[in-house]
Amino acid sequence: MAVVVDKPFFDSFTSMDRVTDLSNADIAWFIMTYKIKGRSAELSLDRVHFTTLERAVEGLTAGQPVSLGRFEGDISKFLAKEKHKKKIMYLE
Repeated sequence: MAVVVDKPFFDSFTSMDRVTDLSNADIAWFIMTYKIKGRSAELSLDRVHFTTLERAVEGLTAGQPVSLGRFEGDISKFLAKEKHKKKIMYLE
């Protein structure tokens, strides 16, 4: 299975053990970076991470929960930043 995600999303997972050979992997994670250029985005491959399904499940579910207040605060900051970016993008 191939999964394409952006780098910040992948980096938010806990560590997933790598397998060194594609034949031993269940999942190939294609980790992408992007840059906004005008009204479009330029994607670049950061790296490919081969892992087993079992290690991927551990990486996806072993995160540390945060308080509701912190979660809501982080979302509010992110949305404010994105709203500001969109204003700048539409001025171009």
